[in-house]
Amino acid sequence: MEQKRTGLSYVFTLARGERGKLGVGMLLAVLCSALSLIPYLVVYQILLLIIQNEVMFGAMAMWACIGIAAAIGQAILMSFAGICSHVAAFNTMHKIKVKVLEHISRFNLGFFQERSPGQIKTTLFDDVDRVEQFLAHSTLELAQAIVVPLMMFIFMLRLHWVMALVMLIPMILGIAVPMMMVKNYPDMSAELAEDTEKLNASANEFITAMPVIKMYHLTAEKFEQYRNALHLYTTCWKKMCVSSCNPLSIALVVLDSAILFTLPFGGWLYLKGSLPVASYLLFILLTMCFFTSFLNLVTIVMQSMELGSGLDNIKKIMDMDEMKSGSKTLKKDGCYGIDFEDVTFNYTSGGKDALTSVNLHLEPGTVNAFVGPSGAGKTTAVQLLGRYWDTTGGTIKIGGVPITDLKTENLMDLTAFVFQDVFLLEDTLLENIRMGTNASEEEVRQAARAAQIDDFIMGLPKGYQTRIGDEGVKLSGGQQQRISIARAILKDAPIVVFDEATSYSDIENEHKIQLALQNLLKGKTTIMIAHRLHTIRDADKIVVFQDGTVAEQGTHQELVKKGGVYGRMWEIYTQATIGKEAV
Repeated sequence: MEQKRTGLSYVFTLARGERGKLGVGMLLAVLCSALSLIPYLVVYQILLLIIQNEVMFGAMAMWACIGIAAAIGQAILMSFAGICSHVAAFNTMHKIKVKVLEHISRFNLGFFQERSPGQIKTTLFDDVDRVEQFLAHSTLELAQAIVVPLMMFIFMLRLHWVMALVMLIPMILGIAVPMMMVKNYPDMSAELAEDTEKLNASANEFITAMPVIKMYHLTAEKFEQYRNALHLYTTCWKKMCVSSCNPLSIALVVLDSAILFTLPFGGWLYLKGSLPVASYLLFILLTMCFFTSFLNLVTIVMQSMELGSGLDNIKKIMDMDEMKSGSKTLKKDGCYGIDFEDVTFNYTSGGKDALTSVNLHLEPGTVNAFVGPSGAGKTTAVQLLGRYWDTTGGTIKIGGVPITDLKTENLMDLTAFVFQDVFLLEDTLLENIRMGTNASEEEVRQAARAAQIDDFIMGLPKGYQTRIGDEGVKLSGGQQQRISIARAILKDAPIVVFDEATSYSDIENEHKIQLALQNLLKGKTTIMIAHRLHTIRDADKIVVFQDGTVAEQGTHQELVKKGGVYGRMWEIYTQATIGKEAV
């Protein structure tokens, strides 16, 4: 079944609050178009004076002044109309972007893992920009294309109804025929929107992968995904251009040659004596401007078809359910245990379970390690704790309260995550560590010292005011991770999750970080995901994941003595470590 597309009414729903400015702009545009008819009326009156042999300087000057005043008034009104529509359009664009951002900020965090940055960028910028273009320009043209021809047609009916009906013939041919030829244009617009998403996503990936591409002497042509996306995009654009070329050409030719209908038919009526010469001349003059608005109407219809696919994307996101927030709160300065009660989760409905019937209790204030092979479910388990997704079955509790019953803001306050891949703002080091808090610079420095990054920062010319990113210093992977650890320390959440947080650190700094964490994480419930098993030997509990289930749990000594999954992992790990040291 074909999906019903979002109509233009949704544009004005999005523009709620700016409709007054749009209405004023459209009214001024209509008045401007009405004034644009006055020069034709002036020419008509002057021709009438000449035909009647009543040419006088005073009358000619008066009509000339009227024409000049109308032109000046038209320019002024159009300027104010443009100001009104553009202010309304930019305000609407700003409100939509803020509204969409606020809406997606309340989604499960998995939303951002399931979608590429290119897809989100397309909706936030490309699709929203189409709305701005429509409101700023097309609304004025739409008002002019509907109201002014209607007023002119009523006037022409009063002047001579037969000639008025004759003028409808090119209008029908110039609009109806092209509209029938572009019935597939909305489908192509939707296809273009999808291709744009793919192109943005692959371009983002292409730029990110540039070091690898250069290392292996690849080019844009050899980067298959980017090349295919670019091919699909350009092919769709060409197809749209070809499909719109004939309809627009027909509309342009028929409407611009409308005088071929009025000139001979009006001349025949004039020769019969049923059409005065003055009226005949007026119809010829009006033919030159009457059909211009209809050509704009054809263009607007095609633009609205392109706009429809963008509106679909915006509405699709706005119709998505937000992550439901509970009503309960827990104090941030408390110490809480964590319980997984028969937790099951899969990423896709009907797909293989990533976690199956996980039952787990983590005591308050303890250090716990999640270990296991890649894909065993370790990271999935901690992401469910942060509500990246909601569980398919079972319950996760903090301090005996289901996390779905906690307010979302409270859950974020209770947890701090340090992942392998660190995101840093293009801002100062101070703001990157202070992110989300109101900490003083001294408090930031204390956290940085604990994360073993203070000495490096103070060695920079501008210290904590040093900017990072494209216009600042570049940080190594280990330095970025220590910045991330400093953030978590500064946040002072009662539950801390580390996902291979020391993977990029050298041996010396890794040891310092481990010592710092042992002191700073006292009284906090900590989960550490680790592949370097020596870093979690002193954990209060080690939980071994295998194939989405908890295979075993206990202390390091207990699990090694047991000789199960962890015992084999430890044996392999120690042999590999000894081998590296021997080399």
